[in-house]
Amino acid sequence: MTGKAKVTLTDEDLRELFALFSSPTDEELHQVLNPSHTNFYKQENLEAEYSLTQERREFAVDAWRAVTYFLHRKGFSLHRDGTEFDLLASSEYSGG
Repeated sequence: MTGKAKVTLTDEDLRELFALFSSPTDEELHQVLNPSHTNFYKQENLEAEYSLTQERREFAVDAWRAVTYFLHRKGFSLHRDGTEFDLLASSEYSGG
């Protein structure tokens, strides 16, 4: 046993991650975090199909941005070899 905690995602977390992933610009980020906007993440239907029309590099970058921003919003920190990484800066969003 390592004593490390496992991150468990709720359906709300998955909705937020999907909304962040599919919203690569700062403007779209603000829309998915705004409860009064039609693109608010809590309105995502996790059962609906989604098709990708991106190249793999673009997909990977958007996924990385979504995960790092999600972890930043949830108060997580990322450390490696004694270095703490700035999750907000890593996401390349201006903030939110």
